[in-house]
Amino acid sequence: MDLGEIRTKIDEIDDKILDLFIERMNLATDVAKYKAANNMVVFQSDREKFIIDNVKKNSPEGLKKSAAFLFMNIMDISKVSQINEITPDVEIPHIKEPKERPSVAVQGIEGSYGHAAAKQLFKNGNISYYAAFREVFEAVENGDVDYGIIPVENSAAGEVTVNMDLLEQHDVKICRTTKVECAHVLAAKRGVSEDDIKMIFGHEQAIRQCAEYIDERKIPTVVPYHNNAAAAKMVSENPSGEMGCICSAECAEMHGLEIIRKHIATDPNNCTRFICVSKNTEVYNGADTVAVSLSIPNISGALYRLLTKFAVNGLSMSKIQSKPLPVEVKLKFPDDYMFYIEFNGNIEEPKIKKLLKNFADELNYFKFHGNFTS
Repeated sequence: MDLGEIRTKIDEIDDKILDLFIERMNLATDVAKYKAANNMVVFQSDREKFIIDNVKKNSPEGLKKSAAFLFMNIMDISKVSQINEITPDVEIPHIKEPKERPSVAVQGIEGSYGHAAAKQLFKNGNISYYAAFREVFEAVENGDVDYGIIPVENSAAGEVTVNMDLLEQHDVKICRTTKVECAHVLAAKRGVSEDDIKMIFGHEQAIRQCAEYIDERKIPTVVPYHNNAAAAKMVSENPSGEMGCICSAECAEMHGLEIIRKHIATDPNNCTRFICVSKNTEVYNGADTVAVSLSIPNISGALYRLLTKFAVNGLSMSKIQSKPLPVEVKLKFPDDYMFYIEFNGNIEEPKIKKLLKNFADELNYFKFHGNFTS
């Protein structure tokens, strides 16, 4: 056969496969209805193992793994169809409007980027300041404040790992996000020159974001500080003329410092993404992103099979990142791996409600983090 004849044969086979696939999916729907009527679970591991073992047995040596993978895909697609057929719509209670004059917790002091993020989200908010990010989470979780503002990702330095870990540890929900431009400057007391500065203070994230400038200047001492605004305040109150800090221009002005050098961040478009967390689930108009954490077993194809659930439902991911499991979960399921995922959707959509319920029912670890506008 020439190439054209071979392709014609393949097309004929593909048509047969499609017809059989449609027939199989219709039967899978009948199975789903039967399971629902008889209170049976969708996933039955013994039945799946029997099918896969039989496929391997009847496949030639060079195709055993490929055939098994093909049929696992077909069964995974079938399971998604069955889940959508029989899973009831379980409402996720949520508040639809933010509070008008809320209390808002921010780490650091006035003039920090967190303060700027809070002002972007809540023009009429009553802002209070905390020394540590953990205290912000605790204030929200305990009901001491309505909202907490937390930095989670920088365009240059990447994820703020400690805060993503704290998000996992605390019973709070993401309800909003915002981005703040981090136009870092080098600031010092008035009259201090760039050559005079021997010590630079700033948050560890800001230091990483300005690493190129710091290396070029060969600054002898770089000191991580818990907050840029706090570093600016400390430099303004210290009599030394050898100290500088990384902060915003507004922060430098607020603390009476002189801007020694503008735009010291390596990335000229440097910005930080902040999340706003609340005690209860709050989902506002236009919310288009769902965030979850979940675990899967450390076996071949487990992640691929998880992704099938998103693909079949027509859901695209904007973020997926491997994370360490919480200690108490790791002790119970030592072979599981956790992923933090953000994907498009709204919890008022039936397919989203069904997917989240399926995760909660089937996975060893699942946590819904919130629904917000990306």
